[in-house]
Amino acid sequence: MIPCIEKILYVSDIQDGSRPAFRMAVSLAKQYAADIVFLHVVTPIPDSVKATLRNSLPDNEYEKIQNINAHSLKESIQQRIDDFCASELENIHWQPKIQPVIAQGGINSKIIDVAALQNVDMIVMGTRTHSASKEFFMGSTAHKVIRYSKIPVLVVPLH
Repeated sequence: MIPCIEKILYVSDIQDGSRPAFRMAVSLAKQYAADIVFLHVVTPIPDSVKATLRNSLPDNEYEKIQNINAHSLKESIQQRIDDFCASELENIHWQPKIQPVIAQGGINSKIIDVAALQNVDMIVMGTRTHSASKEFFMGSTAHKVIRYSKIPVLVVPLH
């Protein structure tokens, strides 16, 4: 039986270098008449930085900054996603339905979680070349997602 792809999870850091993976996701979406879930994961602020801020500011100022920054960060990321998609799709006649998702947490686990939550049929993501020693000791996000994903993962090399 030929697999049916109705929803694709595209994972992005919203950098210019990630555009080839987005183009691949759009191409697949067109081929299968699929929707795209555009995921950007924000990693949490390290506890050491939070502790430094908390110790340096009065409690009410720390809370105020934390709330304002979370809201403005989400708005800023949403605008960057909109601009990214608009610039990539401006000369394309067929436009996929794109649902942006901004999640906070560990990148690898959030990709897997959002894929399950959104009930996607495929994950499309890019990978950048790293040194062999770094990849040996730490592994890349793409390798970890491939390892734990229960659905197909298409990895596009980014230059």
